[in-house]
Formats: sequence, C-alpha cells, structure tokens
Amino acid sequence: MIKLADPGERRVAQIVADAGDLGVSFFFVLSGFVLTWSARTGLRVWRYWRARFARVYPAHLVALALALAGLAVTDRVPPAINELLLKTVLLIQAWDPREYVYLALNPVTWSLSCEVAFYLAFPLLHAGLRRVGSAGLWGLALLLVAGVWLMPALAEVALAPEYRRWFVYAFPLSRMLEFTLGIVLARLVITGAWRGPGLRLALLLWVGNYLIVNWLPAATRDTAGTIVATALLIPAAARADLTGGWSMWRGRVMQHLGEVSYAFFLVHLTVVVTAMHLIGADRTWPLPAALGLAVAFLLLSYALAVPLHRWVERPAMRWLAGHGTRTAAVLPTQPSARDIDRARSPVRSSASASSR
Repeated sequence: MIKLADPGERRVAQIVADAGDLGVSFFFVLSGFVLTWSARTGLRVWRYWRARFARVYPAHLVALALALAGLAVTDRVPPAINELLLKTVLLIQAWDPREYVYLALNPVTWSLSCEVAFYLAFPLLHAGLRRVGSAGLWGLALLLVAGVWLMPALAEVALAPEYRRWFVYAFPLSRMLEFTLGIVLARLVITGAWRGPGLRLALLLWVGNYLIVNWLPAATRDTAGTIVATALLIPAAARADLTGGWSMWRGRVMQHLGEVSYAFFLVHLTVVVTAMHLIGADRTWPLPAALGLAVAFLLLSYALAVPLHRWVERPAMRWLAGHGTRTAAVLPTQPSARDIDRARSPVRSSASASSR
C-alpha cells in the first residue's frame, strides 16, 4: 500500500501498512510460545516433524505455483529460475545471503525457511529448557532480548554491507533467538513464574511501540524494535485465556481469521504485487484510493486463502500427519492440568490478597 499512495501521503500509508514487516518478529516469538504451550512431555520427534511437514509444505507448494503463475502473467520470471525454484521448494533460501535468492519467487517464504529450522531444533530446545528453573528462565529471557538487540551491531562489524540486512532479518540462526524467547516465555507462564502486565496494558504498550518504531535505525526496526513489547503481549494473552479474562482474540471471527492466517500469509504478497503490476506498478493514487485498492487486494487474498486452507492445508494435516485420523491425535496436546493449575495459582493468590 505504501507504493500505491502518492509520495506526499506515504508516511500515513506506512503507519497503516507497517504491521507486515513488524509482524514477523511477533510471529517468530509466537511460534516458539505456541509449540511449547501445546507440547506434551513424551514428545515423539518423528511424529512431531511429520505433523510440521504436513502443516507447512502442501499449502506452501500450492502457493508457490500461484506465485509462479503471477510472475509469468506479469513477465517477471527471474533468469536463475532453476536454482531459485529448488531452494524455494526445499525452503532453504534464507540460508543464502543473496537477496535475489532469499526473496525469490514467493518472497514471504523466507520466513518459512526460518520456521523449518526452528521446527527441526524445537525438540532439543524444548527438552533442555524444561529442565531450567524460574530464575534461569528469567535470565535466559533477558539474554535473548539482549541478543536480538545486539545482532545489528554484530552484523556491522562482521559482515560486508550487502549482507547485513540478510544476517539481521533473514538468517535463520539470528531469528532463532526470537523463537527460543517464545519457548522461554511459554515455560514461564506454564510454570506460574510469569510476572507481567495484564492484556490491556500489554496491548497498549505494543501499539505505542508500533507507532514509534520508525524512529529506530533500519537495522533494528524490524526485529529488536518490538521485541520487548512482544515479549510482554504474548504471555499476557495466554494468561488472559487461562484466567478467563478479557481477550480480543477469543471471538469466532478472530478464531476463523487465525485458522486461515497461514494460507493468507502465503498468498497475499503474490496477489498484491501481481495486481499492482497489472494496474501499473509505477502508478500512484491519493490515499483514500490507495487504501481502497489495498483493502480490495487483501479481500482477494482472503478469498484465495479460504479454499487453500480448507482444501489443501486441512486435508494435508489429516492425511499426512494422521493417516486419516483426527489431527488432534497427532499434533502436540495442551499443557497438563497440573501445569495449568500451577499457572493459575499466582492469579488466585493475588485475587485473594486484593479481596483482603
């Protein structure tokens, strides 16, 4: 949408559209949190990896075919198509520091390349962090946040300028810090050791952070810029679910949007970029018209995401992950009753104290 708007109105458009870039960091932390939240003690590694494959790959391949069609229709098929196609199909493109590789074909899938690395590492990370006590988890959380903030400085001294953006933003090992932070935060909530703001305050802090993040240097804006607010918001939302408190994500519409979000993520950039090239890639519009076009592109993306979710993603999870059985029997289960009770106990204690 930023490119659609007239140059004089792009600052306003950027405020509206920034959530895409900034949301990646949120998603990486959330990924580690959710996997930990749903992992059972006796995690069977191969079954877990098979479930992750079923969750990611079939929809990714269909979306990649759609992206290739968009490139062909708009005459933008890159020269090194064979190399790019191989790396994108295998989701290893984010390990290549060349921008034309890790942002090739369906550019959003560089983050899936990171997620594949996270999924492979998760059983080991989860097993190790389950043995860490509360004090150790808090220390790790602080170290991981500090590590995220240090990545731009490390890139500055260790890498050539053309590779610094890749190292900070797309390199799977750099982004592993955020994923691991999500695991640590989930363990803090599950064990009842989390101490943080309620959901309303955490959400307010995140929105405020979002509005001022562009004052930061570009190297830190998309990663470190929102990491602290994200680390407060995700546990606050989980605690709200545990305690039955207010949550904006509990309604049926929000749950539906969450279900189709992966499919939407896979197709939205293909739809937006293809449509922009068809109507004129260099053409700009007044802000109201740019907003209208952006909404139309996103609605079209949603219209494609729903069948992709229903007819590809969900059947693949049943067939590949469960061999015809219910997906819930294959995917990791919710935390044990004892863990949830331990997470709730501090809330009960504070409520009792306030009543006195």
